Amino acid sequence: MQARIVESIISKRIDEFKDFLNSANQQLEDTHQQILNLKREQVTIYQKIAAIFLLEPPENDNQQIQMLITQLHELFAQLKNSFREFEQLTLEYQGKLSNTLSKIDKLTVEKAMLLESDSDYLSLFERFKEAEESLEKEALAFNESQREFSQKLAQYHQNRCYHYLIKRGFGEKFYRGFWIFRNLDAWVARYINFAENYKNQKILESLLKESQYRYDNKKELYQLIFQQKEQKEQEIENKLKLPQLSIERIQVEQILASYQKKKEKAYQDLNNTERGQGNQFHKIANQLADIMQQQSISTLERLTLQTKSIEDDILLQTLSTLQKQIHQLEMQLSKLKQNSEALEQTYNRFNQVFFIFKKNNIPSDFYEYDISSSNLNGLLDKLLDEAVFPETIVHAIIANRIHINRNHSSSSGWSVGWGSSSTTPRSSHRRPSSSGFSSGSSSSSRGSGFSSTSSSGGGGFKTTDSF
Repeated sequence: MQARIVESIISKRIDEFKDFLNSANQQLEDTHQQILNLKREQVTIYQKIAAIFLLEPPENDNQQIQMLITQLHELFAQLKNSFREFEQLTLEYQGKLSNTLSKIDKLTVEKAMLLESDSDYLSLFERFKEAEESLEKEALAFNESQREFSQKLAQYHQNRCYHYLIKRGFGEKFYRGFWIFRNLDAWVARYINFAENYKNQKILESLLKESQYRYDNKKELYQLIFQQKEQKEQEIENKLKLPQLSIERIQVEQILASYQKKKEKAYQDLNNTERGQGNQFHKIANQLADIMQQQSISTLERLTLQTKSIEDDILLQTLSTLQKQIHQLEMQLSKLKQNSEALEQTYNRFNQVFFIFKKNNIPSDFYEYDISSSNLNGLLDKLLDEAVFPETIVHAIIANRIHINRNHSSSSGWSVGWGSSSTTPRSSHRRPSSSGFSSGSSSSSRGSGFSSTSSSGGGGFKTTDSF
């Protein structure tokens, strides 16, 4: 059997144990994950039971449990007080807002009475109404003229001949061109009646400008009278201090809106806590769940019997079942760990055999191994016994190495020296005398110097020792 075949058989055994090891590690990981999932489910059940205990506190002598129940009662009282406080503040600022609005309404009536008694303001107000009505009429006329004149002017620009003459500057003082072009332009102008159309265009443009001018004047007059009216009204408002009341109204509305939001949140927190919900309730329930995990099942049974709810009784039965499942999986996990460690150790021992054999292998052109595949696998199976060293297995394999007689020309100058011997064995099919196992730290085989590793059943090794 050639050396490469020996290496191939050892490599196959390594791959075989690698698959076994991967499978064992995967099974170990799956079991560990099952335990984690069951423990998470267990924690959830403890939290549900704790929530029931907080809402229906059973009689107990556990100071920690009683302290958390008291803490929940204090939370209830705090949330109720907070809700009542914000409710009271909301009512207070609703009264302030009503009072401020009443003052504003009263002063607004007084403002109207003062303005009605002012003849200058009444005259100004009449002018304002007239200007407003006039502006509205002018705006309608302006919009209508804009629409009509724009449509008619667009028709002039859509005529290609007319647009061409306008672009050429025909009829203008700056119009220039060769006599032939001027004659052609004049012929086109007569053809489309340019002079009459050009006159009409100018009239439309002037009407459009006039309409814009009238509208701008009406608008300017309206804005002037409006500012005078507003100034007069502002003077009366300042005299009555209405602006200060308006600012006060805005501030009260903002504060009232803030207290209303806080009141709604306080009510929601109180309602959620009373129903066993909310962050604060869950925080206390989680603390109680941690304490309950330290209690025995019998203690929990005694507490659940005191509650009116039957949900905690069902949850406790489920909890007991989960504990049994977790215990079984933990025992199985321990065995799986031992199996994985053993497989890993065996896998490393096979790797050591492959490494030592490959390092000490002699060129296959001159040697081969007088051993069958079944015998070789038998030797490798002995690695399953931790008392057998990988070096011993390699030594036993090399003990089956034989020399192959090959003829070489004298001109090749080929010579091979094995180990520390100064001469090369030349006998054909000559086998070493030692064919059994040897676990000593130093030995030799005929025709080979063998360096290996020191190891204790598959652990780490150094390449400084030799047989």
